Amino acid sequence: MNTIHLTDEELQIAQHGMTAYLRSFGHDEADTVVLVRAVLARLAAAQPEPDASGEVG
Repeated sequence: MNTIHLTDEELQIAQHGMTAYLRSFGHDEADTVVLVRAVLARLAAAQPEPDASGEVG
C-alpha cells in the first residue's frame, strides 16, 4: 500500500484525468475498467487529514 498527499486541486485533476482515461477504454479492457473504477471510488472517498501543525482554533 502506498500513501500520497494531494492538495484539493491535485485530487480534483486526478479524478478528472482518471475519468477521461476510463472513457477511452472499451469492453475489451474489462480488467482495466474495473481497476480504474476502483481508483476513482477511492479518490472520491478521500478525506483530508487533520492539521498536523498542532495549532488549536
